[in-house]
Amino acid sequence: MKPTVYMMLGLPGSGKSTFSNDLQSKLGIIRFAVDEEYSKLGGNLKDSYWDIDIATKAGDHIKQETIQLVANGQSVILDLCPWVKEKRDEYRNFIESINAECHIYYFDIRKQELLRRLSIRNKSGQDYYIISPEMLDDFIEEFDVPINEQVDLVES
Repeated sequence: MKPTVYMMLGLPGSGKSTFSNDLQSKLGIIRFAVDEEYSKLGGNLKDSYWDIDIATKAGDHIKQETIQLVANGQSVILDLCPWVKEKRDEYRNFIESINAECHIYYFDIRKQELLRRLSIRNKSGQDYYIISPEMLDDFIEEFDVPINEQVDLVES
C-alpha cells in the first residue's frame, strides 16, 4: 500500500490547521505547515510582509522531508496546498512522482465567516501571520476554487 500525502486547501481562517492537527492526532503521522516552517527558518509571522526567500526555503524543506518520509513508507500531512490550479496540479504530480497517493481536503468557508475567524485569530497573540480584510480580498482573488478536481469538501 502506497503512503498518502494529505494536503489542506483553503483560505486563511478556513480551519486547515485545526483539521490537520486533529488528523495528525488520529493517524499518528508527521505534519508540516508552511507557517510553522517559515517561523522556524527565521520568518516573523508578525511582520506586515511575507519574506519570499524564507517562504521558498520553507517549501523546499517540506518537500525534501516529504520525499524522505514517503521513501520510508510513511504518510504525511501537509497543512498547505497551492491556491492556483496549475501549481496544485504540479504539486499533485510531484506527490505521485514520489510514489504516494495524493488526498486533498478543501475547506469551503464563506468570506464573512473567514473575516470573523481571522479577527479572533489576529487578536489571539498566537504566532499566526496577521491577515487584514484587504489581504483576504486579495487572497480570494488569487484563489482558484477546485472545480472538477478530486477533493474532499470540508465545511467547518
